Amino acid sequence: MTFFFRIIFIFQLFFLTLFANNDLKHEYFVKHKEVMLSDIVRNPKKDYILYNINSSRHSKRVKASKLLQKLHEYGYNDFHTKYSYIQFSQKSPINLNPIKNLVQKYYIQHYKNITIKNLNIQPNRYIKVLPKNYTIGFASHAYLSHKGVFYIKTPKNKKIFFHYFINASIQVYETKKDLKKGDELSFINCKKKSIILDKFRAMPLMELPQGHYEAKHRIKKSTLLTQRDVTTLYLIKRGSQISVSLQDSGVNITFFGRAVQNGRYGDTIAVTHKNKKIYVIVTGKNRAKVK
Repeated sequence: MTFFFRIIFIFQLFFLTLFANNDLKHEYFVKHKEVMLSDIVRNPKKDYILYNINSSRHSKRVKASKLLQKLHEYGYNDFHTKYSYIQFSQKSPINLNPIKNLVQKYYIQHYKNITIKNLNIQPNRYIKVLPKNYTIGFASHAYLSHKGVFYIKTPKNKKIFFHYFINASIQVYETKKDLKKGDELSFINCKKKSIILDKFRAMPLMELPQGHYEAKHRIKKSTLLTQRDVTTLYLIKRGSQISVSLQDSGVNITFFGRAVQNGRYGDTIAVTHKNKKIYVIVTGKNRAKVK
């Protein structure tokens, strides 16, 4: 890259960053009853009070066009927004760290390889103090999304709701090529990659033990694998000859039989041996033990 094009690239990056920072949010959280210019503009040359929140309330909703006009009056002409109204909410004076720890624990329980970079939590209404004792609750499958609503519940069953946004990355698996139903999943046809936790249709596959999974249906190349896409690999196929062990009175006997059914690890299946049907438990690839 020549020096000239490098300079052009730097200027383009600067202006993209500038315009991204000048996109008004739908909601701002402020510390006091006064909405300051510095709540919107980072490090203004001089700070001004834009609005006052009513003493009996803890939020103020204003027309976006009026706010843009005020910003223009103070010399900030580059702001823009896609919203009709902007809300300013007074931040609750509470310590959110204990609740943040519970939210992080919830996600770590579901994603053991998660790396949490940032977690933002705000109560849905202004509260002065947190209850001394509470439990936390999430909607079903909330962990599949990076944002949502949860609640804390007091011993008297009172619920306080919060909304949250988590910035995190996880390790997942993606197909390297098209797969057919029944194909065994391995590092030959799948690869591990790190992605940002966003919103998933089902729980992503985060482990790929050798000889454990097969495709449940046809899967296209570059597909993020989820639990819906895989099933446990059949270790025994119907009609195959398998080794069967029988332990009796401390003596281990091994013989061969023919599988009547497909079987996964731990399944009970029927096999035939000398024209007799025997029920066995699958213990490995073409291996089983008498039930």
